[in-house]
Amino acid sequence: MRMKYTDTSYKMLDPDNCAMCGMCLTYCPTYRISNNESESPRGRISIIHGLNESMLEPSESALKHINSCTLCMACEKSCPAKVDFYTLMTDARDKYFKDQNVFFKIKTNLISMFLTNNFLKKISSTLIYFLNKKIFKSLNSRIFIFMNYVQKYNKHYDLDTPEIENDTIGIFTGCASDLFQKDVANSCIRILKKHKINSKIIKNVKCCGSLDYNSGKIKSGVTHSKSAIKEFNSKKYKKVIGYASGCSSFINKYEENVNYQDATAYILDLLSNKKQNDYKITKSNVCIHKPCTSRTAEIDFNKLLKSLNSIPGINIFVFEDNYCCGAGAQNLIHNKKNSRDMIESKIKFIKSNNIEYLLTCNIGCSLNFIDSINLNNYNNIQVKHPITFLNDRLV
Repeated sequence: MRMKYTDTSYKMLDPDNCAMCGMCLTYCPTYRISNNESESPRGRISIIHGLNESMLEPSESALKHINSCTLCMACEKSCPAKVDFYTLMTDARDKYFKDQNVFFKIKTNLISMFLTNNFLKKISSTLIYFLNKKIFKSLNSRIFIFMNYVQKYNKHYDLDTPEIENDTIGIFTGCASDLFQKDVANSCIRILKKHKINSKIIKNVKCCGSLDYNSGKIKSGVTHSKSAIKEFNSKKYKKVIGYASGCSSFINKYEENVNYQDATAYILDLLSNKKQNDYKITKSNVCIHKPCTSRTAEIDFNKLLKSLNSIPGINIFVFEDNYCCGAGAQNLIHNKKNSRDMIESKIKFIKSNNIEYLLTCNIGCSLNFIDSINLNNYNNIQVKHPITFLNDRLV
């Protein structure tokens, strides 16, 4: 079901649609780590109902349970009443954003500013580049905790190719991916070039809209989204691809007729006929993470496994649990303890199986894994996007 935006005052879904059956509880990652009813989907629905009916005040203690939801939507898939939990949660976050504490609002707005403002992003990019230098590592860990999320940083897009009207694949980098994962865009360009496909980085789209929309700023999110889709549907590009599955998931929810496809899905189709002799021998333990956004981003996980299994010598692992890693909806910023608690079982799995590469196609998940890997001093584990990993191994 596609999202429908309206300019009317809040038309909240009726929380009473929830039958309170509890079928969602075992699927909810925040309930799993807390065993707290208020951290479950039906608990959050009860809180929203109480807020809407003025039975509860929009206090910090009430809103923190709405904020901690990662929007993984595991509850929606298990719900027999088919409650549209995504709309319920994002509308509530938007309606009660004004009641959030000052620190929450400042952090949310700063994140949005530094990821969508080109001037501020250049400052961030330069700072990250220098603080990631070996000489600054110790200083970095003490005074710039944000850098705990950086593993390897590329300052520039180094393979941008000239635009050929109507015959060019546009590469949408997203806001956070543009800052932290320039190597993935370069990998896309290289793979497309090997298949004689022209490509170009889209530079005039700031954000897909999900950053603001999911954090309680729907109007701003819609503005970014409409701007992005207008550019995607222009006649400049044969197709637009984006490599952050969170962006792809949000764009796919917005409208059916968008000239857009997730980059991982697009690249996997290009590589579908590759054989073992097309790849370098890679004798490594590789763990594949399936982000919650993979389904709505329309990424075929079996195709990814098939392509990776074509690499000679590779030893592939898949996580035993299907719970959200904890990165979603800015939990990395607002609920870091929750994020680290949710990802803990996956970090243990990585360590116990001597994983050398962790592959994930969502930027938030990538940052969450890097944070916990760095925190545990697992220096031999590299977090990569599947596109970059595949490109590095093509002959």
